[in-house]
Amino acid sequence: MDFSSTSKLALRWAVDNLINQGDLIILTNIQPPKSDHTRKELFEDTGSPLVPLEELKEINFTKQYGIARDSEVLDILDTVSKTKEVCSYLKLLLSLFLTERCL
Repeated sequence: MDFSSTSKLALRWAVDNLINQGDLIILTNIQPPKSDHTRKELFEDTGSPLVPLEELKEINFTKQYGIARDSEVLDILDTVSKTKEVCSYLKLLLSLFLTERCL
């Protein structure tokens, strides 16, 4: 999820066509190698945690990780969590870890 119009369209399509009652949605956001946030070093050994929708809604979270706080995406996830009783999470993937794990 890069919060582009294409990503949002794909999320809407998935919610409308793939997501069933009680499913789990995990959005991934890949951070660029030069991203600089305070918790990057914390995740070097264990990887980043799954971030629940409620935490994703908090402005401090989005500022801390340099992620766009997109009300449209939050609204889509909030609506589907209520109508289909799904749980939504965000997983931050740091390209640093992807590189280290692929070598």
